[in-house]
Amino acid sequence: MFDFVGNILNDLHPIIVHFPIALLMVSFLLSIAARWKPAWHETSWMLLVIGGLATIPATITGLIAHAPYEETAVITVIETHQFLGIIGTLFTVGVLIWRFRTRLAGHDAGQTTAYLVVAVIGMAWLFVLGGTGGDLVYEYAINVRGVNPLLP
Repeated sequence: MFDFVGNILNDLHPIIVHFPIALLMVSFLLSIAARWKPAWHETSWMLLVIGGLATIPATITGLIAHAPYEETAVITVIETHQFLGIIGTLFTVGVLIWRFRTRLAGHDAGQTTAYLVVAVIGMAWLFVLGGTGGDLVYEYAINVRGVNPLLP
């Protein structure tokens, strides 16, 4: 039951990655919804901060998790997901810095149409990144140990 302890470094990525996915998705959705309910801008900002910062350990643990597959045939598939993750992390941190700087200047970029466009791009990126991560697990069985007794 506690076999995961020996594999914890490889298992940290699937554990951690769900936090930035959820936090950023809700942040982006609240930014859009805040057009009609402005009080949600602050919640959107806080979720962007937490989710944006959470992309960093998600990316680092992804790099650690991919290491055992470096010399295998599936590395090209993993590298596509890895590339999308790194670019997305840089994008998200950039958005976080942009919004932070505008807040310091006395206005919140999260209330602009440009930010909403960025939010839609961010949500699309999350879907693509999550889809490629799901493919790694469900199509290529990356980091899957044991056999699922429910499958034939």
